[in-house]
Amino acid sequence: MSVGDGKHYVILGRPESGYSMKVRSAMRYKGVPYEWLDRSHGTGKLFQEHAVVQLIPLVFRPDGTSTQDSTPILEELEEKHGEPSLHPGDPALRFLSDLIEEYGDEWANKLMFHHRWGYRPDQKHRSRTLARGMLEGHPLRAFAPVLAAFIVRRMIPRMSFAGANKNNAPLLIESWENLVTLLDAHLAHRPYLFGGRPAFGDFGLWGQLYQAYTDPTCGAYLREHGLCVVAWLERMLDPKCEDEFESFEALAPTLKPIFEREVGPRFLAWGAANVAAWEAGDEQAELEMDGRRYHQKTFKYPAGGLTRLRSAYQALATNSELLEFLSQTGCLGYIDGESARGRAMATPS
Repeated sequence: MSVGDGKHYVILGRPESGYSMKVRSAMRYKGVPYEWLDRSHGTGKLFQEHAVVQLIPLVFRPDGTSTQDSTPILEELEEKHGEPSLHPGDPALRFLSDLIEEYGDEWANKLMFHHRWGYRPDQKHRSRTLARGMLEGHPLRAFAPVLAAFIVRRMIPRMSFAGANKNNAPLLIESWENLVTLLDAHLAHRPYLFGGRPAFGDFGLWGQLYQAYTDPTCGAYLREHGLCVVAWLERMLDPKCEDEFESFEALAPTLKPIFEREVGPRFLAWGAANVAAWEAGDEQAELEMDGRRYHQKTFKYPAGGLTRLRSAYQALATNSELLEFLSQTGCLGYIDGESARGRAMATPS
């Protein structure tokens, strides 16, 4: 199809990409007209002509201009298509939603990536779907199994860049299990993270967890230990506004453990260490997490994400409800920059 018809957005992505699916889910929720194009042999030229970086999704606006990076894309959709809004009206809840969105993109991605490329059944399954999809329309599609083997060989070395190295594996597995348990409890009595309608945080976290759900190992774990999470994952494929956002008071009892156990001592602790390492010019970010060493390559993009969250917090620093929540969950030091050198607090396993 042609892009820039003046009516439709076009998402050039893959169903195996959490960021692509995140954008599609948001467009469905907002009722924005769009077309979906798989990135494959047939769309390779279109992608290369417009992509600034070799990452998906690549989204074409109705006027034919293009953009990449899922979070700014959702922010642009919110600006241009305000209703239904992705943000709770309560500024404190909006901040927590934005924080969960970043947690999903930058930390839950590690949990998915570790399982997807660290376990043989998952490698086999996912490399085959990717190979078949990439060769769609190619005369050599019969050789997809050969490409699948190449994909596995290519992705395994990349695990360490996502923090999914041998040293970090036990922490990532524990983090995955913690998240499923805590999220299942939180979603037991509400359809979405912040009540009766999805928020920014839903889309960011869902994009990665839905990918995990479609893989053999994490999918089996979710069906055994997280049926409320599974219901939410399925619901977010085509989310609807079922009711209003809940109050801070109503959400806090089951939201707080997620921040206390996962967002603070895992994601924000690593994020602060990464910022400190980036600013110091260190190649590796290291910290103590649950009394054990965590390390991975330093990255610019998540450093920028945490810096933006810190700036957003400064505008809300006098919000007593948010201040109390972040303080009680151990997140405050990382958000206000006091723990800029990124030494995580020891927490019970």
